[in-house]
Amino acid sequence: MDAGRKRELEAKVYAGERLTRADGEALYASDDLAWLGRLAHHRRTRLHGDRVTFPAEPPAGGDAPGGAATMTYGPHDEPGRRIDQVLRFRDVQDETGGFTSFVPLRDQADPEDRATVVAPAESLKVFAVSRLLLDNVPHVTCSWDAHTLSIAQLALNFGADDLDGSATAPGRDELLELIWDAGFQPVERDAGHQVVREHDRAPSLAGRRSEPQNVWA
Repeated sequence: MDAGRKRELEAKVYAGERLTRADGEALYASDDLAWLGRLAHHRRTRLHGDRVTFPAEPPAGGDAPGGAATMTYGPHDEPGRRIDQVLRFRDVQDETGGFTSFVPLRDQADPEDRATVVAPAESLKVFAVSRLLLDNVPHVTCSWDAHTLSIAQLALNFGADDLDGSATAPGRDELLELIWDAGFQPVERDAGHQVVREHDRAPSLAGRRSEPQNVWA
C-alpha cells in the first residue's frame, strides 16, 4: 500500500468515518501489521478507553455471549469473504441494533497439521480489520478457546475489548493478570455486557519497572 492510501485511511479512521469495502480490501492487503494495530487500537480506545471486559461467570462450553455475531475463519479464506460477512453484520446492525459483540472464531480442524492452522499474525489482522469496519457493533470479543490466551492478550491491542471462553479455561486471577500485563483495566461483566465489577487500572510502565521482579522459578 502506498503512503498516500495509508494517509487516506488514517484520516477516515481518525475522523470517525465509515469505511467502505474497498477500504477493507486495502487494509487486508497491507503487510504493516503494527500500523493496522494502531488504527484498530485507536478506534477501540475511542469506544472503551483502556477497559477490557470478561464474564464474571463464563458460560460452560465456551458459548458466545448473548447478542453476538460470530464469524468462523480459516487459513485459506479469501479476504473478500471475510469482508463481505462483516459488512453483512454491519448492515443488519444498522437495521436492528441487535448485536452487542462481534466474535471471530479461528477454525482449526487439526492443530498438528500446519496447513489447517491460521497464523497468529493473520488472526490479529482479522481482529483489526473487523474492528475498523464494524463501526456500529459495540464490542469485539476474542475467545480464548478459539485463539489461546497468548493470542487473546495480543488481540487486545488489535481492536478486541472483550474476552470470553469456557468455564474450564483460566481462573479470574489469571485473567486479571493477563489484562493488567497488557496494560488495560479489567472489568467483569454479565452475559448482557452489563458491568458487574471494575478492578484496578493497570499500573504504569514506570510503576512496574520500580517494583522488584521475581526472576527465580
